[in-house]
Amino acid sequence: MPATSNTDKDALEKPFGINNVRAYVPLTLDLNELNYDAWRGLFEALCLSFGVKHHLDDPAPTNPCPEWEKMDALVKLWLYGTLHPSLLQMILKKGWTANIMWTSLESLFRDNKDARAIELENDLCSIEIGDLSIAAYCQKIKVTADLLSNIDQPVLEKTLVMYMINGLGEKFDQVVGIIRHQQPLPSFFQVRSMLLLERSRLAGLRPTHGSHRDNSSSPSALVTSFGQ
Repeated sequence: MPATSNTDKDALEKPFGINNVRAYVPLTLDLNELNYDAWRGLFEALCLSFGVKHHLDDPAPTNPCPEWEKMDALVKLWLYGTLHPSLLQMILKKGWTANIMWTSLESLFRDNKDARAIELENDLCSIEIGDLSIAAYCQKIKVTADLLSNIDQPVLEKTLVMYMINGLGEKFDQVVGIIRHQQPLPSFFQVRSMLLLERSRLAGLRPTHGSHRDNSSSPSALVTSFGQ
């Protein structure tokens, strides 16, 4: 019996040895980042490995003992430490257990999914290059597509490339025509490389080692350039 008692005591004290929850859950849960699924996986793994996952899954017992209340308070502190301040204000309620906080966060993000997906899809198809650099333009598109993936609405590579070339200005018409006729359609990052090359050409920054055949009207030259 004493050995079992010591083991139980060690199991109860082990979670309190965590000094920095960020070492286990490096993500900050944020409605704007749409990173709930990744955050949830990390937080569940933490609680499972330290034997306190039942505080997430199960409601509070009718008459909780002091040990249960102490452990539940610890799990809540872990939650507090991984939330964006705006989220923390929404769920920091008196009397809420870790389970209530956990289920409330799930409802909040699940209910927000469809509305955010529509909003992000509209954003994605309306992105234009304007005064952005090629790098900033491509980054903006990629970030929006990644946010959609985070809420289980991944964008097909072909669709992403079409959004990418549709938002370019007229000065890129030549390279866009080349891209549209590539079979198969180049990947997102291949198109990005082609656009960077075309921007350099338009700015008069052609590589000095290029020959008279290395111009944007030659599909083979462009393919060779971004494939290297």
